[in-house]
Amino acid sequence: MGSVQETVNETYMNDQKLIHAYPNEKTSDYLSESIGLYMEYLVLIGDKKSFQEQYEILTQQFIDRQAENTFIHWRLDEESRTNALIDDLRIISSLEKAADQFDKKVYRKLAEELSQSITNLQKSNGFSVDFYDWKYQQPAERVTLSYLEDTDLLLEKTVNLLIEVSDIEVFFPEYYDFNEQIYMKSEEIHMIDQLLIAINRLKVGIKSEVFQEWIVEAWIEGGHIYGRYDRQSQDETVEYESIAVYYYLHEYFLLIGEEVLAKEVKMHVNTLVESDILKNAHFFDYIHYQLLLMKTS
Repeated sequence: MGSVQETVNETYMNDQKLIHAYPNEKTSDYLSESIGLYMEYLVLIGDKKSFQEQYEILTQQFIDRQAENTFIHWRLDEESRTNALIDDLRIISSLEKAADQFDKKVYRKLAEELSQSITNLQKSNGFSVDFYDWKYQQPAERVTLSYLEDTDLLLEKTVNLLIEVSDIEVFFPEYYDFNEQIYMKSEEIHMIDQLLIAINRLKVGIKSEVFQEWIVEAWIEGGHIYGRYDRQSQDETVEYESIAVYYYLHEYFLLIGEEVLAKEVKMHVNTLVESDILKNAHFFDYIHYQLLLMKTS
């Protein structure tokens, strides 16, 4: 078994092989996000055995079937009765790839069930939405722009929200509210969300010139990007750096043709790792570093 799987098993898993959010903290959250990211990694490296283990955990612990619909709990919690679109899309994609790579029809069957539930229920006013609450049988009344990956599962009106969002300011609105019929902004922005929105827009053929100019200049001048910024002043509001931010910054720079800057980002991440930033890293950051290594090796 490779060192990544050993680390995950020893520091991020409990005795039932459920992944908790922080190393050696078994009381931290057990999230569908973690399963999806780990599945993505396991498909990349071709680890059939470990993927099967995560599939079994997903079906036994996180899946909830209601009538003809199949849902994933976004968090393993007795009170949780909602899913999360971005995590579901990642898991569906990993299941589809694993079905082909490992020749397992059962993976594709589950992917189809999950996809059908999203198509059937996770919509409002002609838009795909963030989640579905199967306890109250209600879809969300908003869609988060960073969730909008380029996939056939999303309704066309939803993808158009990415295209139509105003890009005259540096930072994008975070989500669209169907009741108010407006894009909503927070005073403090999360850089992961901003990068994902910019990436999602590029993948549907739309550039974000103001954001691009700002982040390229910020990287060249400072050599780092922080996790959060003030929307108005564009100053950082935290002092921490996130490997997940750099994972998406690396992807963004590649997409806009800034290969040299992308290499600089990876070198900076390696420096951070040498300073033990992974020691107490959230699983989201830990596995994104491994994904970065795999996709740039």
